[in-house]
Amino acid sequence: MRRTTARNAQRKKRRGKSPFGSLKNWHWISSAICLLATLGFAITGITLNHADVIDATPEKQIVEAALSAELMHDMLQRKTHVLAAQSQAQAVLPSTFRAWYAQQPYAEKITGKKAEWDEYEVYMGIPKPGGDSWFRVDFEEGTFYQETINRGWVSYFNDLHKGRNTSFAWVIMLDVLAVIMLIYTVTGLLLLKRYAKGRKSTWPLIIAGLVIPWLVLIVPAHASELKTAEITITIPSLNVAEYHKPYVAIWLADGKHKRVQDLAVWYDGKMANQEGEKWLKDIRQWWRRSGRSQTMPMDGISGATRRPGRHTLQVPTLAEHLAQLPAGQYFLNIEAAREVGGREHVLLPIQLPLPTNEPLTVSAQGEHELGFVQLVIQ
Repeated sequence: MRRTTARNAQRKKRRGKSPFGSLKNWHWISSAICLLATLGFAITGITLNHADVIDATPEKQIVEAALSAELMHDMLQRKTHVLAAQSQAQAVLPSTFRAWYAQQPYAEKITGKKAEWDEYEVYMGIPKPGGDSWFRVDFEEGTFYQETINRGWVSYFNDLHKGRNTSFAWVIMLDVLAVIMLIYTVTGLLLLKRYAKGRKSTWPLIIAGLVIPWLVLIVPAHASELKTAEITITIPSLNVAEYHKPYVAIWLADGKHKRVQDLAVWYDGKMANQEGEKWLKDIRQWWRRSGRSQTMPMDGISGATRRPGRHTLQVPTLAEHLAQLPAGQYFLNIEAAREVGGREHVLLPIQLPLPTNEPLTVSAQGEHELGFVQLVIQ
């Protein structure tokens, strides 16, 4: 009996000195540290894979304001310096504007951020997890315009999962967690190797965990290919004394509202001496981002104005173009301007990559110059 007890004591002593004893410590400590992070990654992995079927109602806040003459003077001076020097060092907003903006209830954090300047406006994007914010100052009209979008908690945690629009500290923390998860995985594999003799199913299960995902990856996908995009635009019938059919521009822009692809421009191309082209500048947003640099008519894009009613536009190149773009937020822009009338700009958000097994449908309702608008990608 004493010999057995002594023998067990010696085994425990040897086992305590064994590298496998410390291996277990590495394994359980690393697993404890990354437990909640692993759980969060697993849940957000599911929400990311099925983002197209998870309902969310984005909240949008729009602010418009007129800037004082003093502020506009400082903005125009800074624009002159930036465009003349072509230097990013001067691309920051003037201190007077930053002080004014910081006092507004809708202000976002813009410390250290650079703005994008051109002849007509200055733009600043302020992306953040689960949402987006941006503003621009129109030099011609002296106006400030800001949009802030909150897409909800699911989008917020999805962005944290990807490290998208997060701080540098958060990205470093993700890297540290990834290293800890690697330690947890490797030590677990070594422990499996140690105890594999007593569990015959160990290596078959490990091999299955490697082979099954690979087989799923190489099996040809039978999801239907994107063939076409269909845009529906409703031009409302207005009870006014003088009515002219609106000029309409449709284009794709990225998350910073930079033009990516022109899709259609409807205007009066039959007027003598191309007189109709001079009114294209009334489609202000499109004109500043694309129109002023185009030669009209644009082959395959420009067309005649349309009467009131519902119009359907087939744009197969849009689906092809979207399939080649990097992941992120994009916007389909529809802008209408009418002589002796008003102007309206409607945006339809598109999140890439597109859903593979279901059609994408995005719609919005205009208020005056545009009615119901919709994008469907089959």
